[in-house]
Amino acid sequence: MTETEFLTKASEANKSAYIPAEIEAKWTDYWFKHEVFNLDIQSDKPAFSAALPLPNITGNLHMGHALNGTLQDVLTRLKRMQGFNVLWQPGTDHAGISAQMVVERELKKQGKLRRELGREAFIAEVWKWREQYGNQIMTQYKRLGVSFNWDRLVFTMDDAYVKAIYKTFVLLFNEGFIYRGTRVTNWCPRCLTSLSDLEVLHEERKNDLYCIKYPFVEDPQNGITIATARPESLFGDVAIAVHPSDERYKKLIGKEVSLPLTDRKIPIIADAYVDREFGTGALKITPGHDTNDWEVGQRHKLSSPVVIDTEGKLVRNELVPEKYQGKDRFAVREIIREDLQAQELLIEVRDYTTGIGLCDRCHTVIEPQLSDQWYMSMEELAKPAIKCVEQGEIVFIPDRYTATYLDWMRKIRDWNISRQLWWGHRIPVWTCKKCNAVAAFEEPPTACTKCGAKELEQDPDVLDTWFSAALWPFVTLGWPVQTKEMQVFYPTSILCTARDIINLWVSRMIFMSLKLVHKIPYKEVLIHPVIQTADGKRMSKSKGNAIDPLQMIDKYGADANRFWFLSLGVKGDQDVRFREQKLEEYKRFVNKLWNAGRFVLSQTAEMSTNDLQTANLTLADRWILHRYHTLLKSLADSYKAYDFHLVAKDLYEFIWDYFCDWYLEIAKIQIQQESNQTKQILLTIFEGLLRALHPVMPFVTEELWSQITKLPDQAKPRSIMFAPYPHATTSFLDPVAEEDMDLLIKIIRAIRNIRQTYNVPASAEVAVNLVSNNPKELKLILPNKQYIEKLAKAILTLDQDLEVSGNLASTHCANDTIASTTIRVPLDNLIDIEKTKDKLNQRKQSVEKELLRVKQIFSNDDFKTKAPPDKVENLQTQLEDLEQQINHIQTQLTVLK
Repeated sequence: MTETEFLTKASEANKSAYIPAEIEAKWTDYWFKHEVFNLDIQSDKPAFSAALPLPNITGNLHMGHALNGTLQDVLTRLKRMQGFNVLWQPGTDHAGISAQMVVERELKKQGKLRRELGREAFIAEVWKWREQYGNQIMTQYKRLGVSFNWDRLVFTMDDAYVKAIYKTFVLLFNEGFIYRGTRVTNWCPRCLTSLSDLEVLHEERKNDLYCIKYPFVEDPQNGITIATARPESLFGDVAIAVHPSDERYKKLIGKEVSLPLTDRKIPIIADAYVDREFGTGALKITPGHDTNDWEVGQRHKLSSPVVIDTEGKLVRNELVPEKYQGKDRFAVREIIREDLQAQELLIEVRDYTTGIGLCDRCHTVIEPQLSDQWYMSMEELAKPAIKCVEQGEIVFIPDRYTATYLDWMRKIRDWNISRQLWWGHRIPVWTCKKCNAVAAFEEPPTACTKCGAKELEQDPDVLDTWFSAALWPFVTLGWPVQTKEMQVFYPTSILCTARDIINLWVSRMIFMSLKLVHKIPYKEVLIHPVIQTADGKRMSKSKGNAIDPLQMIDKYGADANRFWFLSLGVKGDQDVRFREQKLEEYKRFVNKLWNAGRFVLSQTAEMSTNDLQTANLTLADRWILHRYHTLLKSLADSYKAYDFHLVAKDLYEFIWDYFCDWYLEIAKIQIQQESNQTKQILLTIFEGLLRALHPVMPFVTEELWSQITKLPDQAKPRSIMFAPYPHATTSFLDPVAEEDMDLLIKIIRAIRNIRQTYNVPASAEVAVNLVSNNPKELKLILPNKQYIEKLAKAILTLDQDLEVSGNLASTHCANDTIASTTIRVPLDNLIDIEKTKDKLNQRKQSVEKELLRVKQIFSNDDFKTKAPPDKVENLQTQLEDLEQQINHIQTQLTVLK
């Protein structure tokens, strides 16, 4: 089958109806069969590049992915059509914690446990799972029509990527940026690993605040009362801290208290960290289980005992009484409560709302845990990363996210880069069992470089997933090798991502790139909105309120979904609500374009867009060409400013309103009077519109364009994506034509509104009298009278003054005024006046009754103060609408008196 036969096969079956699923499947197959997305670098072209925020192998396409992918694809297709070398880098992340958790869950169903399998066997199981399911999200991206460079798909566990990671680690280790340290970290008892602060979700929860008396050693009947939400950690207490300026406790500083439920004694110390307003103003210090307490402990040279183990259970040691050992931390909390009450040490329990830290993967409550971890020293690395943004080398869009980035980087702490997992990039550090020498290697060493011993043990931890993700923009281009792709495409042009990973990912790519490549990783960072549910909630699969974009594509088509994503823009609200009715609207928009294409194709067979003649253009021709080239200029400006919402607005308005609703209808009139010029304008503009719309709606535009551009088979696959993006031609800009046509359109709309207002039958022709003392307007209307008569279904008379139209004075006449022209439509012979008045009066009474009801609700002060704001707003809108209805009905009745 030749390419031409292929392109026309589905077209014949789909000329009468647009069926998204068929067209999308057809063109997806065509694009991949002909490898149109493969990278093809040509030396004479400028470069545009972007890297997809790499999705997890455990993920499925969600609304955020779909929004992000659409915006990047629009830019990628646009730049390709504008003649750029384009690289849009796709790939997936190994997702250390998530993948390990998923595979453990699957193995558990089979009666297998990770630790029983052992490390190597378990990793083999993860690889098997990845081969079966790991590219699922990339397959789902195809449904959206994205034009990745699919031949360059990268996985963060690929050999080349792993080598780059280890090279990075060894370099930073040898320069002293990576070190082993002991401090309190966030620990997930479910995933059994440490987490960085950025991997902890914070959720407001109602809790209990326990006020516990710690008896004085010298006076056991009295004591100092502390307030804590975590009484299960008290066995790790090493001190009670008070503020040095707190008059209540100054005399107690240096004294000792008995630690409840134990026989231990701990001191009362002074530290300015204590908040005198919180609880009782006295704070238990548990350095092994609280980050801030650990810092207090360091200042006062206190010990840091660990009393809760990695699984969230009380440890078995001399610090924890035997009855509590081995029990879950939350179960122990209840036992401690009872025991404190029994010893009259629980003074009170208060209601308390506080932020609880949760693992962002499994949502288990975090347990702060003292542990040894690998850290990256950030102070020196952060300085150039701050400077390049401050100086504008990297620009955030919208600009408000510049502050988000800088605030984080200026306060950044050393980065905990180690995770206690098996799946991931194992830390390339080996310890010699003979001499205890510690060294990092890019390849597994065969012997100790210090003593020559061959018994070496590799560190069991793996690197934080974000460590490998931080290398994404340059490792995917071949770093550390200086490839042609690195030379052409780095720094990349733009990063498009969500605000919640500015600190997790965006910042880390910047300081890693500056350190390793000595260049910024991208020039612009585009932060897209977050799509919420219709009622303003955050979408969550666990809560069952997430919208599946694949289902929306099934229902409305990929093009309609993409257009909606584009319409959200990036510069307005950064939290936008899902509106399914907008997808329905944009599906109708696609159908409108399809039907317009059917008409244009039916009129322009065998014509070429190169044959446009402009010698004898009508007003409507000049107007539509002006509007078209104004659109192209506006699109260029909006894309340059990343005003995607304006791109969508302008395309929608021009195609639906100016082209389809007006010019196509005028074209039908003109085609009856002349042969080819109108058809040529139709073809020229429609073909250009398809190219202008293609970055947003790739499927429907590809299908229609393939039918318009009937070219012979070529060696290179033919596609609209390789056609030049249209640009404005200033010679077609004609403000006079716009002003003149605007007057005619307003007159037509005014007549249509009168017909609709008074329910004039659609089949009836109306007599319309236009009266104007403005010679310029009369001179314009007269030669274009046919447009008004055909499009408003009217019989037109024109007069220069009202006296000539005096015969209409005695009739019931509807009036409107456009500029200097009065429009008069006699109604007597069109409608039953008395019957219409009766219906209007009945309608007025009904609306007045509803208005009274709404006013009564609205006048209730309790409603205004207690009702949800959205309900108050909705009622206010309803009130205003009812009042407008009554005013409109009264105007109609006045005409019919």
